[in-house]
Amino acid sequence: MAKYIVISGSPRNGNSDKIAEFIKESIDEDVEIFDIKNKEIAFCQADNACKVKDECVIQDDAYDIINKLEECDGAFFISPVYFGRLPGMVASLIDRFYSKFNPAKGLNAPNPNKKLGIILSFGAGEEDYSPIGEQSGFAFGVLGFGSHKTILCGDNNDPAGFDAKEDQQNEVKDLVNWVIE
Repeated sequence: MAKYIVISGSPRNGNSDKIAEFIKESIDEDVEIFDIKNKEIAFCQADNACKVKDECVIQDDAYDIINKLEECDGAFFISPVYFGRLPGMVASLIDRFYSKFNPAKGLNAPNPNKKLGIILSFGAGEEDYSPIGEQSGFAFGVLGFGSHKTILCGDNNDPAGFDAKEDQQNEVKDLVNWVIE
């Protein structure tokens, strides 16, 4: 059975959670939602202990989800955009991917069949935040994700905005189908 992980990266209850549930309901397979606001995520210490031990020495919720992301068949990364960037807890999670990056011991090539769907939600209408999606997709490559696509869900300042936008729901459905194909 396939295993999919959905990361909901918002510090509040709102569109990211609604999108995560929408994705879970759209997939008939085993899906785990990692809701960042309910997790303990320490900052990366950048002490390079992970390069010696081949694992992060901070064994919190980030450590657990990073290992699961390496093993899953596909994932979805949902995040709001605040002031043109990812929220702090999301950035801290991505910084922790450093524990899996060790060029001195060789790197596994990302698998093009391991797909990441990225959904960025934001209040502004037509902003182009696709560079944030590209940077995020690059970071997930360290965990084996070789393909990613980003969709932008704008004009979602209202925490229930996604529920009222059939066009965004259809884009997310298409993204789900691409990840699980």
